[in-house]
Formats: sequence, C-alpha cells, structure tokens
Amino acid sequence: MTDVTRRVDAFLGAYGMDPGRVDLDRCAQAFQADMEKGLRGDPDAHMLMLPTYLSPQGEVPRNQPAIVIDAGGTNFRIALVSLGAQGPEVQELRVFPMPGSQGPITWAEFVDQVAEAVLPLTGRSRRVGLCFSYAAEILPNRDGRVLRFSKQVQVEGAEGRELGRDLSAALAEKGAPGVTFAVLNDTVAALLGGVAALGEEVFDGFIGLIYGTGVNTCYAEDREKLAKVAAPWARDTMLINMEAARFDGAPQSEFDRRLDAQSVDPGLCRYEKMVSGRYQGEVIYYALRQGAEEGLFSPKLSAFLQGLAGLTSVQADAFSARPYGDGLLASACRTEADREAVYTVIDRAVERSARLVCANLGGILLQTGAGTHIHRPVCIVAEGSTFYKGHLFRGKLERLCAEYFTGVLGRHYAFRKVADANLIGTAAAALLNL
Repeated sequence: MTDVTRRVDAFLGAYGMDPGRVDLDRCAQAFQADMEKGLRGDPDAHMLMLPTYLSPQGEVPRNQPAIVIDAGGTNFRIALVSLGAQGPEVQELRVFPMPGSQGPITWAEFVDQVAEAVLPLTGRSRRVGLCFSYAAEILPNRDGRVLRFSKQVQVEGAEGRELGRDLSAALAEKGAPGVTFAVLNDTVAALLGGVAALGEEVFDGFIGLIYGTGVNTCYAEDREKLAKVAAPWARDTMLINMEAARFDGAPQSEFDRRLDAQSVDPGLCRYEKMVSGRYQGEVIYYALRQGAEEGLFSPKLSAFLQGLAGLTSVQADAFSARPYGDGLLASACRTEADREAVYTVIDRAVERSARLVCANLGGILLQTGAGTHIHRPVCIVAEGSTFYKGHLFRGKLERLCAEYFTGVLGRHYAFRKVADANLIGTAAAALLNL
C-alpha cells in the first residue's frame, strides 16, 4: 500500500466511510432480524416485507400473450410478451421516460399517460402485468396499492391509490373495458423470470436481486412464517418483496448523512442511498469535495472539485474503468498522486456497496436456510445496470460472496443473468392462475 492510499484510507476512516466498518456477518444478521420483524408486522421494522400473492410454484399458460409494463427507476417499457415452448417472445417493445422522472406530475396525469401507452395493445390481450419498481402493498386480488414513489420520481397524490383499479377504469373510459392487472415489484419479476427461463436447472430456491438505479431483493418465504397475510394461501411458499432499500442497520458515514439531508425523502431508504446507482456518485462527490477542502489532492484538482456541482455514478465508474481516459475526473487529474487518490476513494465506496449487498443476500440465506448442498445451489437472478455495467462492483461482490456464503456459512449459490427477466417474469405473473 502506498502513502497516497494510506492517506485516503485514513481520511475515509475519519468520516466513517471505511468499508471495513461493514462487518458481513453482523450486517447479514441485522438484515435477517429486520426481515423477521417485517414478516411479523412489527412497526419497528424498516423493511416492509410485502406479500406478493405470487408463488414460483404456479403453472404459466403457454402461447397466450400478456401486455407487460415495466415501470422502472429510469425507463418505462411496454411490450406484448408470450411464453412458448421455444422460449419467450417479446413483441412491440416501446421505451419512454418514466412518468414523473422529469418533473412532478399528478396521479391523474400518471394514470392517463400509462393508459395511453397500454391502449394500442388491448386488441391483442386484456391481461396486463405491471412491474412497479416502487413501494406498493400487493392486495389478495394482485392489484397494488401505492405506498410511495422514490428514486426522485415525483407523482403527487399517488399514496393509497390502487394501480390496477384506476388504470382499468381509465382504459374503460378510453374504449377498452375488462382489462385486468397483476401488479408486482421488479425484483419479484426478475425472480419469476428466472424460474420461467431456467426450468431445466435445479436450484435450492431463487433470490431476485435488483441493483441498478435502486436496490431491492425478494425470495420465497414458507407459508407458516407469513403471519401478516390475512387471506387464505394454499401454496407452500409466497414470494416476499423485501423493500430492502429501507434497511437502516448499516453504519452510515458523514457523507451518507449529507446526501440523505439533501434528498427528497430524508430519513428513508438509507441503505439504497449508500449503495445504488442513483446515489453512489453523490456519496463519492461528497467525499471528494471534503478531501479537496482538506488538501487530499493537488491544488488544481482541489479547485476543480470544489467548483464541481455534482457527480453521477456513471462518471465515477468511467474514471475507475479508464483513469487515464478523457472522462470528467480523468481529465481533471494531472498527477499520478491525484489519480491514485481519486481511484482509491471510488474503490472504497464500491467495496462498501459490495459488502452491503453481500450482507443483504446473506440475510436471505440465513432466513431460509437454503444452499446447503453443493450440487443444488441457490439461484440469484440479478438485474440492473449497476450490477452488470459497473466496472468494479461485480468482481468485488463475487469475491465477498465466495468468502462469506461458502467460506463462513457453508452455502452454495449461483448468479444467473436472464435476458429480459423483468418482462418474462411480469408476463408470467399476468398469466398465472393461482
């Protein structure tokens, strides 16, 4: 380790940003403890542990089209999807900006925009799967009651509204009556997409992981642990949308607290604000700005950083991929010491994110007891741009999972990428007859 790296590590440690503060086992146990609270309906739980009224055990009808909506953190996608013997078929895929992502809109405006996008496809199908990447209470009829939007998407008057009911009513007014909706979270859709696409492989359960603009996980919970599910449930398991973004048991740094205070929802989703693609660049920005004020960098770079209005995760990742390139930070670094210092800040931030995501997944393994047999691992279906496009993240996560899951817990796992997992899983949810 060089003197530059030692100085940076000491600086980060002084502000609570040392990734070593995230003890994997302790943090995984904290995740599991909050999971159990959420399953009981304990008001002290941070993660909501939302029932989905979906199970990976259902049979999906083949060759029947469903309209699929993927309301994500950045994009709004809509398509017609059918699941056939030759695999899933995605037709008429269109992509728009997520309503409410470019400025505040009302709930009525949101419903009208979504209904207008659905309307052209209602001649092909009247069954809609809506993958909703925000907190929603899934009802026994598989409609979704909005709890809140996040990720800087602003829809006024949305809380408490039922997505399927309001959208069906809007479509009926536009000349398309009888449209039914199944609402699910993107993490649940990813998991169901894995179940549908990986049917020839045998796994000891599935975990859905979203790591992109936001972060979340889901898994199948045993029926006897579904204490807060009031409606009768005939299946052995039910998928649980953890709303893991809300976890609040990780040690925060001063930079996390600054970011949280400036966000549109201070005090909420602190785990997501520490790790996700929407926020990680901001955490790094606060660290670099503070380092500039304390003389961690050369005078020229310090002046540049102090004049910088902000930093995105994409810009930070571009530097870690090409520290001698022509990106924003690379162009500003004129000395080797500056490049090393900036790289180290970014590396430690990503290391901390990987430790927290590993602990999140570890909490699920502790809760379920799955993955004890080497020949039948747990399948982790991962989705999200930050997971697949981040230069440093995935390698760090896989190293940590090997060390903790297999080396400490004695569990076995496999990451799987499924093309169009969200679309496939959402179609499966729309077509399942549970």
